[in-house]
Amino acid sequence: MALFMFFSIIAIAILVFEVVMFIDAIQNKRLTDSEKWLWCIGMVMIPPFVSFFYYFIARSALDKPAHDKD
Repeated sequence: MALFMFFSIIAIAILVFEVVMFIDAIQNKRLTDSEKWLWCIGMVMIPPFVSFFYYFIARSALDKPAHDKD
């Protein structure tokens, strides 16, 4: 019973993380529309892995300052 509860909590945490990353991908202003579509389709097709990749690749780009091209 305890093992079931442990895995249930882990599964719920992963689901919440996936939903948050999906919403973040939709609202990310630094991504083009086609990039948003690709990330979102990937998150639906291969849920946990693409969400983690998005967090470390596209989401981490938000922390870096944007370079202005003059």
